[in-house]
Amino acid sequence: MKPFTHNRKQKGAFLVLFAVLLPVFLLLVALVSEIGRIWAYHTKLQNAADAAALAGAANFVNGDTINSHPNADLFADRYVTANLGHNLASSPNLQQFQAKTKAVTGSEGEKSCYRVHLEEEIPLIQATAAWLHRPTFLVKATAVALIGKEGTSGGGGIKLGNLVNVGLGRRGFDGSFYNNNNSDKIGGATFEGDVVVWDWRNYYKENNQGRYMLYTREAYGKSRETAISQGMYKYPSAGVAPNGSNPEKYYNEQVSASEQAVKDAFKDIPKTENDQNYTITISDNGQSMYRLASSVQNMNINLSDNSLNSNDPVYLYVDDDLSLLHISLQSNIRRPVIICYFGHQEINNWNKNPITNVQFDANTYDFRGSLYVPGSSLSPFNFDKQEKDQHGNVLPKQQFHGSIYANEIEFNATHGDFTFEEFSLPGSGGGSGTPAVKPRLVDNSLW
Repeated sequence: MKPFTHNRKQKGAFLVLFAVLLPVFLLLVALVSEIGRIWAYHTKLQNAADAAALAGAANFVNGDTINSHPNADLFADRYVTANLGHNLASSPNLQQFQAKTKAVTGSEGEKSCYRVHLEEEIPLIQATAAWLHRPTFLVKATAVALIGKEGTSGGGGIKLGNLVNVGLGRRGFDGSFYNNNNSDKIGGATFEGDVVVWDWRNYYKENNQGRYMLYTREAYGKSRETAISQGMYKYPSAGVAPNGSNPEKYYNEQVSASEQAVKDAFKDIPKTENDQNYTITISDNGQSMYRLASSVQNMNINLSDNSLNSNDPVYLYVDDDLSLLHISLQSNIRRPVIICYFGHQEINNWNKNPITNVQFDANTYDFRGSLYVPGSSLSPFNFDKQEKDQHGNVLPKQQFHGSIYANEIEFNATHGDFTFEEFSLPGSGGGSGTPAVKPRLVDNSLW
């Protein structure tokens, strides 16, 4: 009987041991599961940080500096939201966008970097929380990217130096962008850049009427009184010719020079002629120069963009005489698109309408690039997506980055946000120039 008693005691001891070890085992299983869940979320957070850093570095433009970079931060925040399904702005300590200039290893010398640091508290399961004596775990992710920079060609094409450039057309600069003056708070279009009017009759009309006060982004949401007292606005300025020459003559000469430069740049590009409809999709490695014509007097261009981080411009040259040119966006345009159309006419046409009517429909999408139609009537320029915040205030969410050149313009852009970004017309010049810096992720130690 002793062996039997001994075995029974052994079984009892095993049960006691099992009872003691079971909670430990369950805790280990919970910890392994929790570690896997934390690691998976860290990977998701890191991917969001990587994408945001690249987006910020690629869009470090329009006056962004090392100490202040709202444009880069805007795009970075968009990519955080797109990858996580939400942004991290609920706590100021959870989302950081920074920039710094630092020496890069090798022969590259000093480069500017853009850093995105993300943190988020994720809830722990009850068992793990009890063991660690805390309900959440802090997950962190950091990414650093080189800030993109366009190279120079040692001459290049003619630079477009104004946000809006209005020529000699009868209507000048008109439309629904000045309704800010009709309300207590600035809630309409905002302008970060210069608007230049080349016909003196339009210039004086627009400045004397007072409605052409163009508010900056900083003025949005503030009272009109505050915005004016703090100088958060600009008026259109008059086009000035060098050496006191005639402004109209100078404007015509500049347009003629730009037309010749574009023709020279496209002389070896075959002309594509459709009946009237073009569908063009921009990609990172796709075609960069299009020379378009129509077999009729009208042309429709439906433009979309599948690119990711390319800063190399795509040039669309409409080499034709048209009555109507209609441009319609089918997606956000991230890679810069420079659209050129001249028409064949005298540009100084105060007593007659421009030969071509250009219509631009953004269809709620953002645009990056330039619309260069200096002899045409841009009517209408539709860029007016309306979004409201939780308080019902209309937000200027639709972003335009680039420039607009037309003989006369009718804006339908009450809620657009317009920011100057410098681009050049197609062309080439001599000299060695400077190489472009492509945005790319770099080791965090460079920070």
